[in-house]
Amino acid sequence: MRIQNKPDRGSPTDACEAGKSCRHRCSAKPFATVTLQFILVAGLIGVAFPATAQDAASVVATSANLSAALPASEWARVESSVDEGLKWLASQQAEDGRFPSEEVAQPAVTSLAIMAFLSRGHLPDKGPYGPQISRAIDFVLSTQRRRGYFSLQPVLPPVGHLKPSQTVIYNHSIAGLMLGEVYGMGSGERSQRIEEALHRALVFHREVQSRTKAKDSDQGGWRYGYPESPDAASDMSVTGWALMFLRSARNAEFNVPKQYFDEGLDFVELCYEPDPSEHEKGIFRYRPHASQDNPQITLANTASATLTLILGGRQDHASIPVSVRWFRTRNYPSPWQNNYYYLATYYSSQAMAQVGGETWEQIFPQIAAGLLAEQTDAGAWPLGGSNERRFGSTYSTSLAVLALTPAYGLLPIYQR
Repeated sequence: MRIQNKPDRGSPTDACEAGKSCRHRCSAKPFATVTLQFILVAGLIGVAFPATAQDAASVVATSANLSAALPASEWARVESSVDEGLKWLASQQAEDGRFPSEEVAQPAVTSLAIMAFLSRGHLPDKGPYGPQISRAIDFVLSTQRRRGYFSLQPVLPPVGHLKPSQTVIYNHSIAGLMLGEVYGMGSGERSQRIEEALHRALVFHREVQSRTKAKDSDQGGWRYGYPESPDAASDMSVTGWALMFLRSARNAEFNVPKQYFDEGLDFVELCYEPDPSEHEKGIFRYRPHASQDNPQITLANTASATLTLILGGRQDHASIPVSVRWFRTRNYPSPWQNNYYYLATYYSSQAMAQVGGETWEQIFPQIAAGLLAEQTDAGAWPLGGSNERRFGSTYSTSLAVLALTPAYGLLPIYQR
């Protein structure tokens, strides 16, 4: 198989290789027909990307030989694990198309489940899981509200912990990200509904981003549904998802001005903590120092920010080599060591795949070993700790699958 050079980050590809989930209106083969051999062949050939002077000086590898992280026998175990996870996930789907979780986390959890299937090459209306993926997409579309946001539950002030007013932008951004990924995979009435929904969603998305913030350092980011202007705020956790929605939409050829990305990425850079004495748990804060004294530095924030900056073309920011060193100078944590293990592991795996090279080869085997050890005999991953526990095993299983599948390269949002 010929592996062509990829376009610059942020540009939608205009030629679809076999096995790539395609957002354009063409007929790409689902990965269900492309097995482990594809990964191994890609690893032997190497996938080259255009290099620049900045790339040469950065820690981000200029080629994506992701298969080198594991021997063939271990990739076979990963592949089997993913397939068992998806089989279990499919068995959990409700009649209305959702993948069960707390209602306050919908449609985000259903959207993560859809992306888990896509990451293994399963497509809407095609193959063994096609009808289930399509029903899940329809459920997500049904949750869009009059103002354009996605939320199963109505969103009312004031903001409260794990209330719709707090989770709405998570739900909205993750649903928008998923719809950007599936846009163009089908045709007809559903495709038209997705297009209309994304247009409305992007209007709301920009409205939230451009709200007047109480702190100048929060400009350009996203946070909760309330408060609105002039007392709005931003944080790294929400902004990471929000920027990935924008990238997915722009890749799907929706009109997303560069200004929106620049403002969001500027906020992410402000969340970098340059003081090494604060780097025990990571290097990125929950909010900028000028917005909040308590740093709340976590693995999830660090991995999310690293991924977001690289996807946004800012791999030469001063934080990136610091982040890579931070990851490489410690063992990847076990589930009991991290309250948001599944979320952090999803972000970490995707971020390290973007870094590539020796960093990926060091970190991914640890991630894979940890996840495979946790998987139950039924194929699911157990409940997470702390707040993750509330979202159920559909949430943990979806994120585990997404963390195990970067080497397949089938989600357009994460294609280098």
